[in-house]
Amino acid sequence: MLIKSIALAFTLGLLIAQGEAINGSIYSYDKKLPIIEANISVKGSDLGTTTDEKGEFFIELDIINNIALLISMMGYQDTTIIITNNQNSSFGRIYLKPLVIELNQIHVDSHKDIYQSKSPSSISIFGNKFQKSVKGDLATTLNGESGLAVRSSGQATQRPILRGYSGDRFLITKDGFELGDLSNSTADHAVGMEISTVESVEILRGPETLIYGSNTIAGVINISSQLGNQQKLNKPEYKIIFGHESSNQSNIGSYNIIFPSNNYQFTSSLVRRDSKNQSSPIGSLQNTALSKNDVSSSITKFGKSSISTFIIGEFSMQYGIPGSPEGHIAGVDLKMKNKNQKFKYHSDIDVGLFKTFDLEQGYINYNHQEFVKDSKFPSVELSQNIFYFNALASGEKSKIGSLYQSREFLAGGFYWTPNTYEKKLAVYGINELNINNLDFQFSTRIEYRTISPETNNSFYSNLEPSNVKTRNFLLLSGGLSISKTWNEFAIYNHLLYTSRAPKIEDLFSDGPHLGSYSYEIGDPNLDQENTLGFENTFSFFNNKTNFNLTSYINYSSNYHISQKMGEGYIPGADWIEWGSGPSGWLYKYRLYGLNTLIFGIEPNFILKLRHFDFRGNASFCRGLDKGNNNSLSYMPPDKVRFQIEKNISFFKNTLEMIFISAQNKVGEFETKTGGYQLLNYSCSYTIGKNDKTHKLIIQLNNIFNQTYYNHLSKIKMIIPEPGINLNINYRIYF
Repeated sequence: MLIKSIALAFTLGLLIAQGEAINGSIYSYDKKLPIIEANISVKGSDLGTTTDEKGEFFIELDIINNIALLISMMGYQDTTIIITNNQNSSFGRIYLKPLVIELNQIHVDSHKDIYQSKSPSSISIFGNKFQKSVKGDLATTLNGESGLAVRSSGQATQRPILRGYSGDRFLITKDGFELGDLSNSTADHAVGMEISTVESVEILRGPETLIYGSNTIAGVINISSQLGNQQKLNKPEYKIIFGHESSNQSNIGSYNIIFPSNNYQFTSSLVRRDSKNQSSPIGSLQNTALSKNDVSSSITKFGKSSISTFIIGEFSMQYGIPGSPEGHIAGVDLKMKNKNQKFKYHSDIDVGLFKTFDLEQGYINYNHQEFVKDSKFPSVELSQNIFYFNALASGEKSKIGSLYQSREFLAGGFYWTPNTYEKKLAVYGINELNINNLDFQFSTRIEYRTISPETNNSFYSNLEPSNVKTRNFLLLSGGLSISKTWNEFAIYNHLLYTSRAPKIEDLFSDGPHLGSYSYEIGDPNLDQENTLGFENTFSFFNNKTNFNLTSYINYSSNYHISQKMGEGYIPGADWIEWGSGPSGWLYKYRLYGLNTLIFGIEPNFILKLRHFDFRGNASFCRGLDKGNNNSLSYMPPDKVRFQIEKNISFFKNTLEMIFISAQNKVGEFETKTGGYQLLNYSCSYTIGKNDKTHKLIIQLNNIFNQTYYNHLSKIKMIIPEPGINLNINYRIYF
């Protein structure tokens, strides 16, 4: 009761506290675009802030009287504004002029950005908003957004779920290309990236997503890194990050340097994260600790109208999956390593409709090992080598591109999926036009994929060897959107038809998977999965209100899903003997193709009230197995989120309330989960002077220490989610 009273008093303080304020927005003089994270400071004091994702700033003072306001941003000229006691303190737009950089008589311009329209349900998170949201991994960072949920087998393996879709029905990309890990296969495989190195995240939906792949019915999560999106600096820039999370005693340290030299720029990044066992209000769970290392470097050459970047990196991770009666009682240890190399070339061109040309080549070497607890030798080894080559020409209204990719998949130990070679060739394009005040967007993608397994010396206990053969798939995908905008209203609709080839594991798996407590059986005759989706968004907006109501419905006649073959103790049918405990068994899982319907509603709004901003969003998702007229398994429960945002002096405060419903609409062999409510608080404190910025970010999650369970966690029968958790992050830019 005391904690709730304190929270209520704090909330009222957020709403009532009000002094005089200076506000405005910062724009670039040359591009006329908002500048994010520009530093605004009051000379002679420690008061300061940074601009948000719209370039806006707000500083609250006791009295506004003869104040000097310093505005600075790397790459732009410092600007000072003097405010007298009788001057209006609302400045509207303030334009910063870029610094002119002369390099060996070559005038270097930043390349022209191509902006194309996006679905209103797409989400962009960057700047201060993103930094205040960052938690231990990508999935929990995004979890509050519309249509997002989290699948996991413990804290190390948390992966986003989009609108009820998991696996590879949506893509996680980094700077436009897939990560190259195996997190889209089974729940024990971790996402191969470190969230603290990320600059921003976009959740994309609609026809535009076909540029990234053919299997994008749920969308694309595109992660932007500093190495993959270089901007020319005129002097070295350093970034240091320290962080601590109380629930699992996680510590993170990160160091990044950008060093310009003539028309070259060198960037290097080093990140280390260590976390102890996952904790909860009822105790901690053994064998869930993790450690991550992320090392990368790049060299960029800036030309008169081009940029070339060569990047190398290595991400490694060691983590544990907790024990279970289904399999190994003491748990499973896993190791993964992702080595990558990338070359990116960007050039401004003037060829017909196209103004820029991008060329990208990459290589990924991924390795994954699974160990019975305390064993020195792996029981399962998986690896893949991916080589790709991508070309893209872009204009203001059009894009066209092509992709070639080869993949070598290798399996060892007791996992009997055959070594398999996969080749992919794709061409794609997107075009926009306006007809009679209607905005149209068309996209298409044609992809040919060959999956060739090795048949020599392969062992199968549940598959017919004669069925294990080369499969070829022709994937045709297309999208169409239509939108219209009036004074304060807009309507958006899109149709999206996507094709997805079955994964190698879907086709040819026949063996135990330690970390997922399962014996997985594929279907070599599985056909491709085609899905037809429709989305509609109604929007209302003015200076103080922004409201969107999105609805969607997706139909698939061959939805691939891995399900238990049954429960109980029927020898040889539903389980096999495997494991270290007295029960020592694993349930068998088989791939099925179902006739399904997945649909939902996602409202969201922003109200700019006098003393604070009030935000809200919700996700209501349903899945139906139309063949059996049952609920589809692994659907997320309903979610509603409210946020109150209030700036007090140099603190940017957010109070967040999340309501999750009970999930009683479950599939066969799936257990129900109760509902819960969470109260979270976050704030950022920024001091910015000239080119130096200090930022302290504090998050207090699950303030009332609620005991609750994630419906999509494979270990929810063992332990609830974390209790009250303090996350502190300190960033230094200089």
